[in-house]
Amino acid sequence: MFKIILCLIALISLSANIKADDTADTSNNNLVNIEEITVISSRAPIPLSEVIGSVSVIKSDDIEKRIANNIVDLIENTIGVSAPRSDGYGRIFNEGFRIRGLGGKRVNVLIDGVRIPDSYVGYGRDVVDVDLVKKVEILKGPSSALYGSDGLAGAISYTTKDASDLASKNNPYYSATVSYDESSDSTKVGLMSAFIGNNIEGLIQITRRDTNERKLHNNTEIEPNSMTGESNSVLAKIKFLLNESIDVTFVADVQEWKNDWDLTTETGFSFFPTPIQTSSALGLDDSTRHRYSIELGFTKENILFDEGRVTAFTQKTDQDQITNKSKLIFEMGMRARPTPYAEFQNFQFNQEIYGFSSEFFKEIGNQSGIKHQIVYGFEYESIEVERPRYRYETNLITRQLNYNIGGHTYPDKTFPDTETIRQGIYFSDRIEITSKASLVIGARYDSYELKPSVDELFNRSNVARNALSYIDDSAVSGKLGFIYDVSDSISIFAQYAEGFRSPDYESANISFTNFAFYYSVAPNPNLDSEESDGYEIGLRGNNILGSSRLNWSLVYYENDYEDFIDTQLTGRSPRGISIYQYVNLNDVTIDGFEFEAQALINENYSLYVGYSNSDGEQNGEKLISIDPDQTIIGLNWSSDTGRFNIRGFANITEGSIDGLAPVCGRSGCSNLVETPGRATFDLFFNANISDNIALNMAIRNITNEKFYDWASINGKTVDDPELELYSNSGRTFSASIKYIF
Repeated sequence: MFKIILCLIALISLSANIKADDTADTSNNNLVNIEEITVISSRAPIPLSEVIGSVSVIKSDDIEKRIANNIVDLIENTIGVSAPRSDGYGRIFNEGFRIRGLGGKRVNVLIDGVRIPDSYVGYGRDVVDVDLVKKVEILKGPSSALYGSDGLAGAISYTTKDASDLASKNNPYYSATVSYDESSDSTKVGLMSAFIGNNIEGLIQITRRDTNERKLHNNTEIEPNSMTGESNSVLAKIKFLLNESIDVTFVADVQEWKNDWDLTTETGFSFFPTPIQTSSALGLDDSTRHRYSIELGFTKENILFDEGRVTAFTQKTDQDQITNKSKLIFEMGMRARPTPYAEFQNFQFNQEIYGFSSEFFKEIGNQSGIKHQIVYGFEYESIEVERPRYRYETNLITRQLNYNIGGHTYPDKTFPDTETIRQGIYFSDRIEITSKASLVIGARYDSYELKPSVDELFNRSNVARNALSYIDDSAVSGKLGFIYDVSDSISIFAQYAEGFRSPDYESANISFTNFAFYYSVAPNPNLDSEESDGYEIGLRGNNILGSSRLNWSLVYYENDYEDFIDTQLTGRSPRGISIYQYVNLNDVTIDGFEFEAQALINENYSLYVGYSNSDGEQNGEKLISIDPDQTIIGLNWSSDTGRFNIRGFANITEGSIDGLAPVCGRSGCSNLVETPGRATFDLFFNANISDNIALNMAIRNITNEKFYDWASINGKTVDDPELELYSNSGRTFSASIKYIF
């Protein structure tokens, strides 16, 4: 903290004595201050330096040069954001995004404005091929005033590529890319084509990946479950220019992936409720995500809007998680001959989203010099979800089928088929009061309906016939921000934003009873929505001195969360069955600060420094899910011609919270995992060998450090036999080559 304060004082002193040099040489591309434009902060194009609040932008060029293949690679150099790994049914997967210590379903994640699929047990939210996107924008802090429910912690927006990003009129674009990643022994082949004609433009991108389970560090004493997988993705866009002011765009975004697993961690001996020896467990995961949309865009200045768009969309996700086991069951005790069984299970998760949205933009100015940038619109979406679970055993001697396994009868559904209807009306106005001061006012009204539908499969789980929750609720979220230019080179900003998350189909209506293990999960019709209040205050500087340029920012934030939804033991039945429910727990507070500085030293060198610090409390106790303090230092070298580029990054992470109380249960007490501080180093080399050939290479974890990401292992115990499955890879190499025809 002391170092950051000293750094800030030095920066302010420097800024106060440096006047922005309008005569700086901008003939060299390294010195041109090309202002990055972001949309996520106010749903209107705003230069990143004028954003009120904290936004990070990751561009396709950076994704390509770092050879990023998944969300872990995507955010590896973004402070305040992490991507934990999780497990379920022997699979380990990328769970999703966490922003400033909070993640899961509390982060809105959108692709071209459409909500990506939810995650469920055994699945994650790494369902977007990062090769398809031209930009990823990350809004840190409550985002419900813009994006509705689930915006407690922030929002992440993927924007896919357009033909105009690559081609020009009568100058089509064609490219082929091949890459290899040692960390998962994966290969990728990608083809892309784009064209622009007189009244039409189009793009198609096809990507094929073959991959394996991520390699662990070579010093681990355990091997991950073997996995071989393949995935195919297609992005197709075609845009018709009907006239000078109206266009229609059709989008098809199709992804399919399949993974074969050898689930060795699911094999071995278990004694309860019946002695079972499992000799083999093989898995097959088969998933698809299909998104289609049609968008009408129009430009026509009138009293209501200058431009706008209306979009209709549908997205369907089907996921099958199949496991086949061979096992011996000692039905008559350990001294009797066991009976051979083959077990089949398929746990599905299917979700379909359809809806439409409209958005309008209007700019208004008056004689006093005040300007308004107004964005408003309406959104409607219907989300249908189901979770059927099929499981049975086949007696290999008698060929009889058994559907009662582990104290439960299959097939079933742990929550009823549910339709969720969300409707929202939003308004945002960025008011330029003077050339130095701007104000942002935003508000959104959301209505939320949860409509469960009971069938026989759900009643098989809901043996107690618990009453279900039918929700019909609404919420209003607000946002207020202010930015003021203290001088030509320093601005100060402050913001207040609200977030909320309505109870979803799982937390409201999950119902499940296991008589063998004497526990059940019951619905809770009295759940309230989670809410958050976010406060930010920050300083931002932009200075030019000769051939050098310095951009920096320092932000302090505090997010207060109320009515957290989580499971808790709420009672016991007369038969002694423990009853768990999702309930609203106590409030949580997370605060901290983030510092970033980018310095263009000269025509060849630039430097990046980022630092994040967060603390969280619940009932006066430290919140262990908060990521440790992190420092990222990046040094970039570019050749005089710009054809060659070398970037090195140091990621320095402090140790986790120490002195954690042990976790105690029926089998005794175990200490929680604590992690030491560590430093890892990555190196990236990029070469434009010619106008047509680009080569990218990366070496991650150069020093071969063995480490764990705290986001993935917090809350686990030191004696967890599968702990090492979460260790990161050691030193790995990746490379890609692209040919532009």
